[in-house]
Amino acid sequence: MEKSWEESLGFNAIAAFLFFLEVYHIVGHALILFRIRLLPRKDLVRVRYYFLIDALTVFVTSFVYTGRLRWLALLQNAQHIYFFITWNSPNEKHFTNRVISWSSLDWLKDEKTQSRQEWFIFLGTLFDVIVHCVNAYILSQYMHAVEMVVGLSLVSVLSYLILYNTRYAWSNPDEVPKWVEKRVKPVPPQNVGNATAYF
Repeated sequence: MEKSWEESLGFNAIAAFLFFLEVYHIVGHALILFRIRLLPRKDLVRVRYYFLIDALTVFVTSFVYTGRLRWLALLQNAQHIYFFITWNSPNEKHFTNRVISWSSLDWLKDEKTQSRQEWFIFLGTLFDVIVHCVNAYILSQYMHAVEMVVGLSLVSVLSYLILYNTRYAWSNPDEVPKWVEKRVKPVPPQNVGNATAYF
């Protein structure tokens, strides 16, 4: 029986691709979590389908490929499906609308919210980063060092091309270009409040 090209090269394409996606999610979430690169709210509401890609990455890694930590994947998937379904809800008091606002440049540029930390949202985003870190670690056990270096290099290139590209609205909150600043609006008062008021 002939070996597949993956076997003959000693390359695991599926693990490498999933590793690349998991690490890209880590970078994207960490940039938002630590307020390094953010989008204006009006641009952030357009990335609704990213939550499906994120959830699908975790699902395939945990349920299809590794078969490990399915309970953790279920929690993360439930969180992301909830956000996808309720994304930019017409009910401005909806919790997901607060998550969108907190994750945007608008939150840091609005005087009434810029110094306010939403710990529940912070911890939820941190949970997501941890899930992707755990999955990336598990996937690394199926890979050679060269595959990991290639995956990390591709993440660096993609991060530069998308998250650090001056043609896109992703911005450092301390150095927002004028054209991006025009897209930033005050946070709706309904999106500011006590997290317990929404549960």
